[in-house]
Amino acid sequence: MAAVRSQRYMRQISLYIHVPFCTRRCSYCSFYHVPSAKSREEAFVDALAGEIHAAFAEIGEPFALHTVFVGGGTPTVLDDALWRRIVDAIAPRFPAGGPAEFTVEMNPEDVARARVRFLRSLGVNRASIGIQSMHPVGQKVLKRCAPDVNARAIDVVRETFDNVSFDVLLGVPKTTASDLAATMRALLEREPRHLSVYGLEPGGDMSHEVERFFQAVDPDRVADEYLGVCDTLRARGFRHYEVSNFARPGFESLHNRVYWDGGDYLGVGPAAHSALGGRRFWNAPSLDAYLRRRGGQHLAARVRDESGDGPIERVMLALRTDRGAPAAWFAPARTREFAADGLLEVREGRVFATDRGFLVLNDLVLRLSEPATGSESIC
Repeated sequence: MAAVRSQRYMRQISLYIHVPFCTRRCSYCSFYHVPSAKSREEAFVDALAGEIHAAFAEIGEPFALHTVFVGGGTPTVLDDALWRRIVDAIAPRFPAGGPAEFTVEMNPEDVARARVRFLRSLGVNRASIGIQSMHPVGQKVLKRCAPDVNARAIDVVRETFDNVSFDVLLGVPKTTASDLAATMRALLEREPRHLSVYGLEPGGDMSHEVERFFQAVDPDRVADEYLGVCDTLRARGFRHYEVSNFARPGFESLHNRVYWDGGDYLGVGPAAHSALGGRRFWNAPSLDAYLRRRGGQHLAARVRDESGDGPIERVMLALRTDRGAPAAWFAPARTREFAADGLLEVREGRVFATDRGFLVLNDLVLRLSEPATGSESIC
């Protein structure tokens, strides 16, 4: 018991691992990724282990990994031997019993019963499956797998994992609101613990192909579908605990909470971002450059992130969750104005964004940060 008690008071850090490989590019994706290739995957894990060891040594003081999230890209393209090497590199910082949450993003096409059980044996206790749509036309537009592949993957994963999340996209071109409703019915029949529901919107480093895809996306339709999904999931007992995230009570993502609560997290792999002890930095989105580095060279190559605006960011992070923000942060005239417009609610000394408020959250935060007439700026 002494070891467990000491870990309770040890510094807690979350870890994000970015695996950049994909077998193909989805039509909407602007995340950093490269084509899958076995030789480069092995070299990547060598470099990744070097960055992990150097970063852990840099932190210095005793710490435990509170949560781990492996995303991409497509983490499940890596074979079992490479997965074992990754876990061997991070396991020395596992608390007794393992991290509170260890999530792996899974591509439905890569899901096999043996692989899923192997990941569970390594300590993975949460699966996030990139479903996106259960409609054949929608999946074709998105360059994703057929709906029956999605369904089989869900069934296989649920055999081993209780804590399973599905990703769903809104506003998919060439589909309708009724197609989305059918997707939601099909997914809810499989009893997910968590859903991440994202409106298609441009962003990041987009190729010409991705830019062309987004020309067919209707923002008004995305908004309408979002409000409908919020109503549907709330009626089914899901907690809308963050702009895009819904969970059965007790199954909220612990890892993502760290981001929204301003906690410490370390990101490793190309394009990964970190926030540690008040410092923010990121790795350049280049696998070639990443593979040339060894050990401490990864630390020297970090790019400092000075883009944040502390007070405004604090408001943004608070209002994007169902915990809201203290009413004292804002000019009362402002909160009354936006509450009257149906964008905010004020309860028990706290301010919360409504579903409609979530749709315009960036603009809402900036407007809240302006001084009302005769008032001081809240930020």
